[in-house]
Amino acid sequence: RRCVQETGINAEYMGIMKIFLFASFFVLNIICCFAAKSKVLIVFAHQEPQSFVFAMRNTVFQTLVMNGHEVKTSNLHQLKMILSLDRTDFTEPFDPEYFRPQNEQKAANAKNRTTFSKELRLEHDKVEWADIILFVFPYYVMYIPGIMKSWMERVFSFGFAYGEGRSLKGKKAMIMYATGADKNYLKDIEIQFWDTINAQFTFMGMTALQPFCAYKAAGVTYEQRKEYLRQAELIAVDIDTVSYTHLTLPTKAQVQISVVA
Repeated sequence: RRCVQETGINAEYMGIMKIFLFASFFVLNIICCFAAKSKVLIVFAHQEPQSFVFAMRNTVFQTLVMNGHEVKTSNLHQLKMILSLDRTDFTEPFDPEYFRPQNEQKAANAKNRTTFSKELRLEHDKVEWADIILFVFPYYVMYIPGIMKSWMERVFSFGFAYGEGRSLKGKKAMIMYATGADKNYLKDIEIQFWDTINAQFTFMGMTALQPFCAYKAAGVTYEQRKEYLRQAELIAVDIDTVSYTHLTLPTKAQVQISVVA
């Protein structure tokens, strides 16, 4: 009788434990499904919709959306961004006699950015909204395209991105680009480029993530371009855990990719 009673107690205990474990697993799955995903701003520069860089941008955008991220974009050529930081950036001059860009930016930011031009206020809002800022572009003359450099000068303004009252601390930034040359040709030049661009991000309080490059994109095989897009896709899948010092890619893609040569 004692053995029967103990066996009954053990069976009842095991049944309760199974229910508890099942419930815990169910709750954890719900938490994972509704876990907060990073908000991503893609700042993109390329003139040609049929280009490989455009395909890379589209792959990343689609993958982020399908994995639950909120995504906004700034297509700089579509926006027709002005290429210089000048008085047109401001609706109300701080000093109408002598134009000092930092002074004008500082004054506009002190007024809650209300005296910046409408296009800059929209870009400021997107940057402020984002957790991660991803720059996608072709590698021009050992640096980013001029239109993107201009965007940085005008949007990452004094009193907003750096200096007093900076708003970018805690955000992450990453560059994703394609070159016309292969990796061996670029060598130390590319490392200097990474150091320069990542120094800008860290100076503004952001964490610089591991850069991604599609080397010699126009000169490789179709299969290699597919592989570049697969890698870009995997980075987008894993965007919340990508680090600066080590880049970990999942073993296979979760979303089918399309390739534009």
